[in-house]
Amino acid sequence: MNKQYSILVFISFFALTSQSTQAADTVHGKDLQNSSCQSCHASLTGGDSAKIYTRTDRRVNSADALIKQVNRCKDSIGAAWFDDDVDDVVDYLNTNFYQFK
Repeated sequence: MNKQYSILVFISFFALTSQSTQAADTVHGKDLQNSSCQSCHASLTGGDSAKIYTRTDRRVNSADALIKQVNRCKDSIGAAWFDDDVDDVVDYLNTNFYQFK
C-alpha cells in the first residue's frame, strides 16, 4: 500500500469509530419524536401524546424494551431513521419520561 492510501484508510476508520461513540442528542430526539410520533400517540390516548409514556399500564418497563419499542414504532410508520436517530429518540424518552439507568 502506498502512504496516501494508508492515511486515507486510517482517517476513514477513525471517522467511523468516532461517530459510534458520540453521545445521544436529546434535542434531536425530541424533534424526531414531535414530528414522527406525536400524532399517532395523541390518537391512541385521546389527545395527550405524553400519556402513552406515563400511563400505568405502559408496555415499556426497561431500557431494552424502550429501544425495541422505538424501533417497532419507527418501522411501523416507515421512518427513515438511522441508528443514531433511534438512539436520540430513546435518550429523549428515557431522560424525560422513563429514567431507566
